Amino acid sequence: MDADHADAVTGGDHGDELLARAVIEALKAGRTWAQIATQLGVPPPPSAGRPADMTEHDWQEAIITHENARATRLNDRTSPRRPGTP
Repeated sequence: MDADHADAVTGGDHGDELLARAVIEALKAGRTWAQIATQLGVPPPPSAGRPADMTEHDWQEAIITHENARATRLNDRTSPRRPGTP
């Protein structure tokens, strides 16, 4: 999985499937969750302390949070706005 592939992943079920496949392939290739997070552009959460102190679970949670926020942004851009809603 490379940064170009991560940028190409779009929202929705298809995007989720592509992301899941890319993560699986990265894990099979021996990459750590920290490496996957870096390739996805996921910053370490501020509460985690130093990135070197983060566990694999911390990185998994950071990826989930990052991808959920990205999906929300994509949905906000693609959903039609109704008159009178912010």
